[in-house]
Amino acid sequence: MRSKYSEVARSASGKFAYPTGREGALALGYDPALVDAAHPELLESFCGVGNPFSLFPIEPGSSILDVGCGAGFDLYIAGRLTGPGGKVQGVDLTEAMAARARENLQKAGIANAGVEQVGSESMPFKDNTFDVVISNGVINLSPDKETLFREINRVLKPGGRLGFADVVLEQELPQDMAGSAEAWSQ
Repeated sequence: MRSKYSEVARSASGKFAYPTGREGALALGYDPALVDAAHPELLESFCGVGNPFSLFPIEPGSSILDVGCGAGFDLYIAGRLTGPGGKVQGVDLTEAMAARARENLQKAGIANAGVEQVGSESMPFKDNTFDVVISNGVINLSPDKETLFREINRVLKPGGRLGFADVVLEQELPQDMAGSAEAWSQ
């Protein structure tokens, strides 16, 4: 899984069975003006499965955590929506993605953002830090979802909101794939 997403850090093109990049962002209902204003490299690695910003408005000045931030497209959107008075923070499992996100956010002029590489479901933040936690196509990849959700709850402020888009299993997996971490990254 880490290997695949290290490759995606360079480009998502041809690596998924659904639209990615600019085409994918527009198909998922992202604001066309924000998509058009995005630095092209922000979109090269975008492989989201939904639009977590379609679930509720982001208030200016909010603090936002993106779990599995990838190359930074959703951090860019969050940074634009929360404005200079807000703060956005991303975490990603691969250093390649975290590095790409940092670079992309700098090129996009998003100064109120930070990105950290994490090695597990544990979040390197204090309790009650964020107003909003978002995630886009990542929670399904976690081998320990219970711990991940517990950590998300821990870092959310009381009354905070979780907005995520993900894939779900609609039928039983074949027996040889049921316990496969490789199957999670497909």
